[in-house]
Amino acid sequence: MLLSLALDLGTSSIAAIAVDPDGQIVTRVQRPNTATQLGLPSGHAEQDPTHILGIIVDVLSELARDLPGTPAGLGLTGQMHGVLLTGPSRRPLTHLITWQDRRANEPATIDSPVDPAASWLETYLAACEDADLAQTGCKPAPGYLGVTLATLIGSDSVPSETAGATFLADWVAAELTDTAIVTDRSNAAASGVFNLVEDRWSDPLLDSGHIPREWLPGVVESGTVIGTLVPEWAAETGLPAGLPICGAIGDNQAAVLGSLPVGEPAIQINVGTGGQINWPVPEFCHVPSMDTRYLPQNRFMLVGAGLAGGDAYAWVNQAVGGWLDTFGTPLSAEAIYSQLAESAASVSPDADGLVCEPLFRGTRRQPTVRGRFEGITFQNFTPGHVARAVLNGIADGFAWFFENADQARPANCVRIVGSGNGMRQNPLLVESIERRFDMPVVLAEHDQEAAFGTALLAGSQCGVWPDLATAGQAIRLLG
Repeated sequence: MLLSLALDLGTSSIAAIAVDPDGQIVTRVQRPNTATQLGLPSGHAEQDPTHILGIIVDVLSELARDLPGTPAGLGLTGQMHGVLLTGPSRRPLTHLITWQDRRANEPATIDSPVDPAASWLETYLAACEDADLAQTGCKPAPGYLGVTLATLIGSDSVPSETAGATFLADWVAAELTDTAIVTDRSNAAASGVFNLVEDRWSDPLLDSGHIPREWLPGVVESGTVIGTLVPEWAAETGLPAGLPICGAIGDNQAAVLGSLPVGEPAIQINVGTGGQINWPVPEFCHVPSMDTRYLPQNRFMLVGAGLAGGDAYAWVNQAVGGWLDTFGTPLSAEAIYSQLAESAASVSPDADGLVCEPLFRGTRRQPTVRGRFEGITFQNFTPGHVARAVLNGIADGFAWFFENADQARPANCVRIVGSGNGMRQNPLLVESIERRFDMPVVLAEHDQEAAFGTALLAGSQCGVWPDLATAGQAIRLLG
């Protein structure tokens, strides 16, 4: 039996799965991503790529030991945005500066045409033309490869040996195959400096950040077989030498491929640490406040990202925990979540008038905006009310994107396909979304949606399925 393998390089965990031709996940392995660097300046977020490689070896080794069939190929996905600077022979010169990094919001130390107190991001955007930005499908934001590079270059923080700037999953794929680093359109467009309309790196946007064109990788179709597993990594992982390795795809697109069947009249909402609302569109189009992203093969999708997700509900847990610690009655995070769920379930769905806008960390487009509560009374500011109001606020954020998309909303939409642990582990969030959209939410039978979508894409390239549309028929929705 042929199996399609997938490796998901998440921010907080690294997972690998094997999927059979019927769409069953027959083997899975997951480990915490412990590569995050501590003690960095406020707003900086980095991970050690060599440490990540060590975790990958452990994960793939365990996967290889339990495979009930013959692997046909391995696909990769992982955290989008971010940047890793490399020298000759792909050698890392920096840590991975992740999508969570906010150093671009720091005041620029160069003369700004905007304001002497302008941030690196504001300075960069002021140097860009709106017409060039529109063709990327997204507005550059902190944590994006292009913005981070412009910040590093402007602050003279680039190692002198720098020869390349890459995404984590693309670097890993090149290491496994000992080939030149390439990327796909989904990740390239996530950089904020790729012209998605004309399918090329945007020279004007690169020039605005003084970013050398030669640093950036070649761009191939998502899931393209870029090489085969070299003997060195075969020995390390236990997977067969010569195994086809497929180029990486962004985790947002992978989760859509893994949960939303082609042609399904639905929208997709993913809730992990953050949250996104997505739906395919037949051609590139521009909707204010939303991203237009590439979706294999030769499709596009609209994405509303960056308002609030699982991190907002985690804030409730942390806030309650902090109060309990102050009064000398600490509880574990698990115990707090359990009690919050019970308390919120006993509260009316509208939280008795308590309203929350849960933008506690700001947004990509408005990094200084903060969360707020309204409608507080003597009776409705209990932990259960706060939890319910935050969940309603998360649902409101998704609905805002949908309602403001006007003519770009999907026609005949009858349900929402949910994905991510934030949906699977929180029935009250599902309830809030169903009530806010007046549509049912269904989940895929399988979890690990991004890894599953990556496996479908890789398997369609390596003989498990004849094409991506056929592979998508393996998705089973509950309800």
